[in-house]
Amino acid sequence: MLIRAYDRRLRIAEVREQLKKLPEIVARRRLLASRYRRILAGIEGLELPAEPAWARTNWQSFCVRLPEGCGQAAVMQTLLDQGIATLRGIMNAHRERAYPEGTWRPGGPLTESATAQDRCLILPLYQEMSETDQDRVAAALRSALAASRS
Repeated sequence: MLIRAYDRRLRIAEVREQLKKLPEIVARRRLLASRYRRILAGIEGLELPAEPAWARTNWQSFCVRLPEGCGQAAVMQTLLDQGIATLRGIMNAHRERAYPEGTWRPGGPLTESATAQDRCLILPLYQEMSETDQDRVAAALRSALAASRS
């Protein structure tokens, strides 16, 4: 019991130290998100996240919507083959295996949710990310999208 209490105090102390860095971390992530929007802006059909005028995001993730006709799985695999890990943009509970067909039904069609799940992906974004890293992600994404369209 004494060890658990010590471990808990140690974790709390670590978290407090990390919280002191939070403004710097968020500022860096905001800068990287802004740069992503600039370097990805010219990709035809790629929808980028926008920050509403009334909000300030911490850019915990950077989720893009792929152009219509681009296969999400193929794009993700192409990026992974180049050492760039991505994630599906969203999860829809009603389409997951935990809910077998017929055990749960939405009150109506969830076409926007389904489209988002099928066409969105989260690009790498972390505070230590360099401009070179971002350029590599952007180039690989351009290449993957071009390959997926053909």
